[in-house]
Amino acid sequence: MILKGTLERNCINRFVKEAGTVLEKNGISKDDRLRLRLSMEEILLSYREALGTQTPVKLEIQKKSGKLKVIIDVAGTGYDPINESDSLILIKVLHDWSSAPGWAYLNDANIVEYSFTVRKTLADNLSFAWKYTAPNKKYLLLAVGLQFISVILMIIAPILSARIIVAFTDSAFRRLIYTAIALFAVNYISRAVLLGCNMAYNVVYSRTLSALEADISDSVLKITNRCMDDNGTGLFIQRLTSDTANLATAFNTLADNLSQICQYIGILCAMLIVSPLIFALTAVIFAVRIFMELRREKISKQNGRLFRNANERYTTTVGEMVRGSKDIKLVHAEDSFRKELGLRINEANNARLFWYGRNIRYKLVEDFFSEGGLFIYTLTLALLLREGTFTVATALVLFNYYSGLGTPAVTLLGTILDFITEFNLSCERLCDITDDTVFPKEHYGTRSPDNVRGEISFRDVRFSYNIHSMNSSIRWVLFDMNFTIKAGETVALVGRSGSGKTTVFNLISKLYEAFSGTVMIDGIDVKELDQDTLRGCMSVVSQSPYIFGMSIRDNFRMVREDLTDEEMRRVAELACIAEDIEAMPDKYDTVIGEGGVNLSGGQRQRLAIARSLLRECSILLLDEATSALDNVTQAKIRQALANIHGKSTIVMIAHRLSTVVDSDRIFYVDGGRILAQGSHEELMTSCEEYRRLYAMEEMAVKAPEGNEE
Repeated sequence: MILKGTLERNCINRFVKEAGTVLEKNGISKDDRLRLRLSMEEILLSYREALGTQTPVKLEIQKKSGKLKVIIDVAGTGYDPINESDSLILIKVLHDWSSAPGWAYLNDANIVEYSFTVRKTLADNLSFAWKYTAPNKKYLLLAVGLQFISVILMIIAPILSARIIVAFTDSAFRRLIYTAIALFAVNYISRAVLLGCNMAYNVVYSRTLSALEADISDSVLKITNRCMDDNGTGLFIQRLTSDTANLATAFNTLADNLSQICQYIGILCAMLIVSPLIFALTAVIFAVRIFMELRREKISKQNGRLFRNANERYTTTVGEMVRGSKDIKLVHAEDSFRKELGLRINEANNARLFWYGRNIRYKLVEDFFSEGGLFIYTLTLALLLREGTFTVATALVLFNYYSGLGTPAVTLLGTILDFITEFNLSCERLCDITDDTVFPKEHYGTRSPDNVRGEISFRDVRFSYNIHSMNSSIRWVLFDMNFTIKAGETVALVGRSGSGKTTVFNLISKLYEAFSGTVMIDGIDVKELDQDTLRGCMSVVSQSPYIFGMSIRDNFRMVREDLTDEEMRRVAELACIAEDIEAMPDKYDTVIGEGGVNLSGGQRQRLAIARSLLRECSILLLDEATSALDNVTQAKIRQALANIHGKSTIVMIAHRLSTVVDSDRIFYVDGGRILAQGSHEELMTSCEEYRRLYAMEEMAVKAPEGNEE
């Protein structure tokens, strides 16, 4: 497709709209389409400002070799809007975008080119599914072989049935008995073969599903936190459950359908041999019904994608309801959440109903042709029988063949088409999870120093959580932040909520990556460290740590598999949680419920601290990790941390300044920068904001303090 025009506003709007429509028709993701529209409009407006409204412009869209290219050709002086423009919109849209355009100046024209990967074909999807099924191919081949035997037996059965009817008519008792015995043997063997076939198929399904779920789960664990935040957990739960099941049945279903197709081909061949006229009539009836079924499947595919997307949004909301049920009750938001959930339920169910309704309409038309075709077929047989063209036995065999072929064959076609639609949708969604361009994965370097001392440095670091959000403006959480924490030093980050303290932890641990600048450990960029080194050298305890829904012992063993009982009790004593554990019914084997629901906030924090101390890491990051503890317990925890002073780099975030006054240094953070740093005494002298914060806390101390939750 080629469009030509100038840089007038209406022409720019037309170009952007047409490009977006072509991308949507080719299955390009919603995020990519939004980024294209925003960036394309901004680029064309930049050229308009630089070169004038009457500048000729050409839009060309090409599709080949699995790629969709959008090419903008602007005549005139060379100008690179991607690198020379100071547009914040372009910065936001192009950052970390795999399909970000490139610029070149060729033949007195500015060329801006986008490249998108088109959705995979059915063959590509089958290839993706086969790598999980291939290890079990011997069972698949066994199932296919058994099914072909069953097909042969199913073709023989109608012939024997017809002979029994003729034997009844002729009162041929001996022939009737022999034929009945043969039919019994054929049917029994057929069912035994089918049972063996189904067993082999189930082995393939179970093993394929296990391999698929393990691989997709591994991919989900690698997805970046930013991507998880943007999409919600419901999307991934839906794909890990229903879509993996659809994919695991792929070759089972195809093999099963293939054997049935062979059965129907065999029946058609038999009909052609017996009566070419009846064969031709059957072919015409089938052609009409197949056309209707293909039409239904095309509409079903489009509506099926709409339902899947709506159902994902519903699943996400349900996940939030389950995880946040306690907070929903505490803030008395039940009605609001019911309303939101109701909207999601209605959206998903309406999409399902619309999908189902359209299918029903086509099914009704198909049923008309189905019953009409049977009537015409029966009438034709009756006329030929009256004219003496067929014997009664031949007519019975042909009627039995049609009964086993007519509706079942078209139903099989519909089943295959529905399966292909479901399979392609599921495959697309699972391939997306494994695809870095759709759901970006965490990437690590290859450097693995022998000993990590624990020095932490930030150099001109900028970061924003909404840099990827196309529907909001950029807000820098960290802006040109610089600091160095020496190995073995204890440092506290203090400041108002939202000043960027927790974000510092997120960047040190590489849960998120800086937009610009460098985060270093021992002088090495965290992006260059391998996963074992980076995650192995540090332990992080958050304000609301997640405790796994298993026993206390197993929670510890998730951190260290070779844990001894002695080591477990030692860290429990250090974290002041040992007495609480000993008072529980099953002590260290007590199952504490999902998320530590059976524990108090303080118990969860102390258990998480014990879990982190178990690792004996070079860097310990504590994000309000003692906020739910009473003063006595907090003092004991501080003493435990004092015992590892100098051995590990300890970085703490605290709102209660009394808990960090003994730190080697305190950083006062505000507006994404370190405004002041020094000891408590130095900051009381040099930093007015810190002094004011401390004075407010001193006033609050006069009020009675609560106990641990």
